[in-house]
Amino acid sequence: MRKFISLLFLGLLVSGCYQSSLTYVAPATGGIANGKAAQSFATTSASYLIKEKTGKTPMEHLLTKEQINTVDKQKDKLNPCKKNFEFCSTIKARIESTRAKILLQKKIQETKGKISSLSLDNSVSLNK
Repeated sequence: MRKFISLLFLGLLVSGCYQSSLTYVAPATGGIANGKAAQSFATTSASYLIKEKTGKTPMEHLLTKEQINTVDKQKDKLNPCKKNFEFCSTIKARIESTRAKILLQKKIQETKGKISSLSLDNSVSLNK
């Protein structure tokens, strides 16, 4: 029984190593009924507490500096923004442009609403 509990706890800690960037995205995609949201919350909390107490993430406790550097290099190779900076900057510019257009449309709609309410108030007061 003791071995089972320690393996369960160890599995909980190790599963947080690869989930740090997908903490709440993965449960939103499905599997909430299977308890994955609770597992994600528990692993994130455990990882945070370990980082606060020891100053190291669970991944840093398991791997050496060379292994961590190797993992970071592999992540950089897979990162599309590291491979093609121009592509990422174009995408970011498009996102900002779209966001600005959406905010402008929202402001226009709010202004139209205010104008129409003011014109209705003025027409009511003139008819009296």
